Amino acid sequence: MSDDRVERRLAAIVATDMVGYSRLMEADEEGTLARQKVHRAELFDPKIAEHHGRIVKTMGDGLLIEFASAVDAVRCAVDIQTAMADREAGLPADRRIAHRIGVNISDIIIEGDDIYGNGVNIAARIEALADPGGILVSAGIHEQVRHHLSVGFEDEGERDLKNIDTPVKVYRVGGLGQKPAAAAEMQSGRPTPPADDRPSIVILPFENLTGDADQDYLSDGLRIDVQNALVKVSGVFLIAAGSANAYRGKPAGDATDGFGVRYALEGSVRKAGSRVRISTTLTDAASGEIVWAEQFDRNLDDAFELLDEVTGRILTAMNVELVAGEPARVWHKTLRDLPSLEALYRGIHDFFDMDRTALGNARRHFERVSQLHPEAAAGPTWMALTHWYDFQRGWTDSREESKKQAREWAERAAALADADGQAHTVLSHIHLLDRDFDAALAAGRGAIANRPNCTHANAFYANVLHYCGDQERALHHIDLAMRYSPIHPTLFKDILAATHRAAGDLDRATEAAQAAIAANPDDLTARLVLASIAVKRDQPDIALSLGQEIRAVEPAFSIAEFAAGQPYRSREFLDQFVTELRAADLPE
Repeated sequence: MSDDRVERRLAAIVATDMVGYSRLMEADEEGTLARQKVHRAELFDPKIAEHHGRIVKTMGDGLLIEFASAVDAVRCAVDIQTAMADREAGLPADRRIAHRIGVNISDIIIEGDDIYGNGVNIAARIEALADPGGILVSAGIHEQVRHHLSVGFEDEGERDLKNIDTPVKVYRVGGLGQKPAAAAEMQSGRPTPPADDRPSIVILPFENLTGDADQDYLSDGLRIDVQNALVKVSGVFLIAAGSANAYRGKPAGDATDGFGVRYALEGSVRKAGSRVRISTTLTDAASGEIVWAEQFDRNLDDAFELLDEVTGRILTAMNVELVAGEPARVWHKTLRDLPSLEALYRGIHDFFDMDRTALGNARRHFERVSQLHPEAAAGPTWMALTHWYDFQRGWTDSREESKKQAREWAERAAALADADGQAHTVLSHIHLLDRDFDAALAAGRGAIANRPNCTHANAFYANVLHYCGDQERALHHIDLAMRYSPIHPTLFKDILAATHRAAGDLDRATEAAQAAIAANPDDLTARLVLASIAVKRDQPDIALSLGQEIRAVEPAFSIAEFAAGQPYRSREFLDQFVTELRAADLPE
């Protein structure tokens, strides 16, 4: 192509994608394709033309569209989403077609009929973060349109986007899209409400009423502590804290409706000197009534006894019938002094910022807890977790040293009487990487025994079971993990896809892998699963195309390095996987 066809210009870029495409195709391929064709002809194409847009390319079930005007781009997106909601309203929720839309403005590179550049990539990345039926726009778009359109915008904060150097601030167009839990259900095709008779609850983030952001650690720490107490009670269905965070600052009824659970616990914390006031409210969504509300005024030195009391009152109010002896595993027995309490909560607060610097800061607090109370599992447990995440995410100068430290701290924690199971999860994966499969399974069982309704304990145990060849039990535990955390990491979808592939259910594996890529457009694991499936199905063109995508996502990918990092118990299974990847023309 000649250089005179390459140019740059400022443009508003709209990226769209259909949610749950493979699920809809599996349920009704002919009907889905027919409706998609009608929507394109009667809605998308006319609206894009009306607002002076140009379709740059069609990407499977999505579109990339260029507009000269940011106002035209957002107006077009709003018109399309509003009309789509009306068109599909008469269908069952699991059969409706819905699209996500992302909008960004930037200088772009035009080469012939195609466009390139970070501005295009950002539009695609923020589209993947939007709710079904919703629209996310970048800060640049928001600034240009906020005084010219009658729609409202909600600030969603800064987001880290894959392969984008700096965080991107995004805004959600108000009044459009589904709630987070509904979005998760459409992505995974799995129901979010509990599928059993256990009382179900979501614990919303506690409010810090001190007026001092430096005291956020206390409200966050207390909330996580109550969460960790209830996660050990098998008589309760508990929504994971990460999913509950999506409803921070929103009414309790929104959370219970979104997650399909009965109870919501709200709390607030006010601290003055060494005194703390905790206010709690437990709401029953079935009746709309507050079934329990109480205010506690205590010294911080007594905070752990207070947590025991709060947790016990919650269980009593929910009328939970616990198995004999189970309450003994809930209550705190250590860390009864203010310095260790503050160090633990400050560490937890830093830990959940989840980056290299934050983990280093958290580790200093947890090390102090361990020094103050060497007999308690809390310090070494959280120390193990900080080193494990450093190892996993490469936030270390020596991954082997981080792995060694994670093992040593986890072994110390697991040996203590008040171990809560988190250290067992770390140990199970370290044993798996060492190919000590029986030890990995035993540690995974220990994690589940201590934390039966913990989303991460179930997900990581599912991963261990998958590599050890027990796909049926792996599917059971990853299903539990996704039910406890309807808004879950893409990793959960990767585990589900790999497990279905190993179990021979290629349709469900494909669905899960495509959902993973929809959530994270640069997901490598999902593409490897899809490439293997394409070879199994004798679809060489698809396999080769996926091989090209894999090389684009991970230019340094090699089959040898991949195989070395896959701790499958069955060498035959791994060899077959490798053979299929070779057929996708991936480099040795």
